[in-house]
Amino acid sequence: MFDITFLFIMAFAGGIVAIIGILAIFGRRITEPKKELQQKVENLEEEVRKLKSEK
Repeated sequence: MFDITFLFIMAFAGGIVAIIGILAIFGRRITEPKKELQQKVENLEEEVRKLKSEK
């Protein structure tokens, strides 16, 4: 009885770890494009400031 319960608990814990890992991967994929876009916006704003200061 103990062996079956132990295996069930270990399988349940493994499932939880897998779900957390999947959520972390999706979280990174969702936030990564936002960071890239923010960096592009900052670069464009810097170029605009440089162009304005040259005039």
